[in-house]
Amino acid sequence: MLKPFLHALAPDEVRNLIRKFKVLDSEIVDLDESFCRVLSKAVKADHDLPEFNRSTMDGFAVRSIDTFGATESSPALFKTVGEIAMGRDHDYSLKSGETVRIWTGGALPSNADAVVMLEHVEEINSDSVEILKAVAPFDNIARKGEDFRSGELLLDPGRRLRPADVGILAAMGRTGVPVTKRPVVGIISSGDEIVPADQIPPPGCVRDINRHTVSAAVRDAFATPLWLGLTPDSLKSVKKLLADGLAKSDMVMISGGSSMGSRDFVIDAIKSHSDSEIMIHGVSVSPGKPFIMARVGTKPVIGLPGHPVSAMVCFDQFVVPIIRRLEGESSLLPFMKPKVEAILSRNISSKEGRVDFVRVKLHGSDGNWLATPTLGKSGMVSSMARSHGYVRIPLDCEGLYKGDKVNVILFANWAGEEFEKEYLFGHEASPGGFGIVFGASRQEKLSRI
Repeated sequence: MLKPFLHALAPDEVRNLIRKFKVLDSEIVDLDESFCRVLSKAVKADHDLPEFNRSTMDGFAVRSIDTFGATESSPALFKTVGEIAMGRDHDYSLKSGETVRIWTGGALPSNADAVVMLEHVEEINSDSVEILKAVAPFDNIARKGEDFRSGELLLDPGRRLRPADVGILAAMGRTGVPVTKRPVVGIISSGDEIVPADQIPPPGCVRDINRHTVSAAVRDAFATPLWLGLTPDSLKSVKKLLADGLAKSDMVMISGGSSMGSRDFVIDAIKSHSDSEIMIHGVSVSPGKPFIMARVGTKPVIGLPGHPVSAMVCFDQFVVPIIRRLEGESSLLPFMKPKVEAILSRNISSKEGRVDFVRVKLHGSDGNWLATPTLGKSGMVSSMARSHGYVRIPLDCEGLYKGDKVNVILFANWAGEEFEKEYLFGHEASPGGFGIVFGASRQEKLSRI
């Protein structure tokens, strides 16, 4: 009889199951703390913006009909009846042939419908000016409600707030912002052969890489990592740390112990809880097949492969969508990342029926990107550090050929100095340079705290 582990699910099937997890509760945060948080309630405008007709230029407010026919050779003479001070209310109402000086952002007189830019005005004296160019209605002004109108839906729930979104909230006077709580992710490393990074490994042992790479990845996914501890291959020890994590965090990740080895106790530790379910044990991806997704109560429990590359691939493809679900984001896909189009430098084989993620290094050649596979087994973390990104080979494909055009998905936004030099070289080497497509939801992270 086949063990459940061998019944690997496709990535899309995994993401469908993620919808079973419960979105975390909402909280109110200060406006300046809302950047990159996920909005939990819709935001509608409670007033127009602008709230008045305002100038978008320094110049003179006029009734546009009075400027009809004005040119440099035949200017129109206007009487200056005042100046609109910034941030001050006024009761100006223009008669035919009258104007007032106005500055960018100033409120127009009640019957003015345009602004003539200073460049098209010749001041005769303090009481009169010549208009050298006619203006049409609404030239150089922002009309009341032109940005948005009262009652208009501005921001949907499930949206991760960008800088411009924070600006909209400020414009509405929303200093307290309803967002979903930021997930706390408990992290456990398991294995008799694992020692802390600050120790010299005895023969047969290795340093704990995953604790630190996974913790960094959690931060990169806008969640909060919580280190729970390092456990040997002991059911009692795994159960203790898992129980601790379930009490202190919103989800628990256990690195190592997700395969079928006789000493891997993650599955048994999960099943020891009465309200638990093993949702997935095995996914059709490489690297990263031995992936566990389970729940205890309403909380996700994840078993990551022990090999660092496999762990990072699984985190990116499956754990990030879980974090997005817990925060109530509308999308359950991995974060969009910058992509470049490149030409494959050699053949890549793949096994039909699984998704392969092949690490590649990019370099410029004759105005194109060349993508060279970075060979290395899933335990070799250096293969990730040496790579700029990866090529995704879909389920129904048996491989790619040298010379094929591929999309290289870059690792986060960290291309590195070498990549930047290649990028600049590419712009110098060809008229259009190397095209790079950035995913908006990742670009916003460049200025993240």
